[in-house]
Amino acid sequence: MFLKVVIPLAVLCLTVEGSRLVGAPMDTTLADQGAQDALRFAVAQYNGASHDMYLSKVSRVISVQKQVVSGMKYIFTVEMARTSCRKDLPQKNCPVYSNPALARRQICRLAVWSQPWKKTNVMVENTCR
Repeated sequence: MFLKVVIPLAVLCLTVEGSRLVGAPMDTTLADQGAQDALRFAVAQYNGASHDMYLSKVSRVISVQKQVVSGMKYIFTVEMARTSCRKDLPQKNCPVYSNPALARRQICRLAVWSQPWKKTNVMVENTCR
């Protein structure tokens, strides 16, 4: 009798628990202040690593995830587009080029590892297609 109850209960618990892995990335939104800060950092790093003379910015957020690691890892899938602002003359309002050939839109996966208690952010992924 004991095994007839315990085994099905154990299987049920494993099935429910297996649907969400502990430590796996989970969806979030830009309402999360940490995600906002991480995206701002990621865009600055993206522009710093770019050899383009113009700044790019996020034109569309496709997905935002966060993952608990030794700190928090924020993973963004975004559409980046080129603006009319030169890197050497940054401005507050930098519109994306309306001409698609100049905007050079691309889908990017940007990931930032944040450790707020150390006041550190590290760009751990910057891939675009």
